Amino acid sequence: MITFSEKEKRAVSAVIQERIDEHLGRFPYARYPVEPLEEWRKTFCDPASVPPLTIKKALGWHFGGWQRQSLPSAVSRTISAILDAWTEFLPLASAEPKEFFQFWQAQLPDWNNGFSAAALLLHLQRPNDFELADRHRMDAMRELLQEIGHAYQGEDNRLGFADLVDYTAFFRSVLPKLPDKEDTRIKLNRFLKGYGNRHAYKLVSPDFRTKEPSIRAFSWNDLSSKRFRLDQIVGRANCDMLFTCFLLTLEAQGSTTTEFTVGEVVDLLPVGTAGICNEASFKYALVSLFSQQRQRDFWVFDKPEISRAFTEQANQSTRDMKFYDSHSKEKVNLNSKYIV
Repeated sequence: MITFSEKEKRAVSAVIQERIDEHLGRFPYARYPVEPLEEWRKTFCDPASVPPLTIKKALGWHFGGWQRQSLPSAVSRTISAILDAWTEFLPLASAEPKEFFQFWQAQLPDWNNGFSAAALLLHLQRPNDFELADRHRMDAMRELLQEIGHAYQGEDNRLGFADLVDYTAFFRSVLPKLPDKEDTRIKLNRFLKGYGNRHAYKLVSPDFRTKEPSIRAFSWNDLSSKRFRLDQIVGRANCDMLFTCFLLTLEAQGSTTTEFTVGEVVDLLPVGTAGICNEASFKYALVSLFSQQRQRDFWVFDKPEISRAFTEQANQSTRDMKFYDSHSKEKVNLNSKYIV
């Protein structure tokens, strides 16, 4: 098992704290929402009761495909191999972790994806014993240790069970050295994922930034507001959820503003708001949000023709999915019928 001194732990912690904001500022939050992961940790404690669709969803999430209709073919083949072998795996579900892991190592010929998949399954079934790991997180650990001069001897390519043990020890050694906040564990987990995959952003503009939604889960049954008439929102489509989240966000911020630009509205609704994490669905919902589609009347535009243009886009099958960007400076007012 990996060991490193208190001085080395503090050194790694210092590097992480220096870089964490930069990398979390580019983290794809909508691809990795935390809510389903928390639920799966409960579900996978009894592997025999986990339906195939849940296994597929969890693995798709792990590979960055949450709410996506299709996944890369290599990932799909790995998921199919796991589903095919699940019944054979069940007698080993309560075995020693190493035996558990080695079963999947033998079943998954594409170990490039297989390691990450097996690491997820081990974490979901035994979250108290193993941290969530994948190749990106392993790369992050290795590079951070190398940077502080630690002679880590893990394998670069054929990752195995010992590497998972090392990663868990690394994560749990560094975590106490970071500021003690409620979300520190989540932030460290995300940082290591993003840092290990930072090369994917080498062609992205330095100004590119992401934001985590303030409202990630949504239910029409749990809504209340002292400032807005949420009962006046009669639709139940994604755009109606986004409008509701916009109002609730304003209220949470204590904002009394009723006039905005289209861009200001969009900025308060990052992808993943209301649990809408499929980017295409989210963009369509944003276009519909500013339209009069199905008699929606959320906004009063300074230029009524802009509202009509949004409606035309929303009703077209070949719409401009970022039409709102072209009109980001247009001014809109909240319809007073939604204000108490």
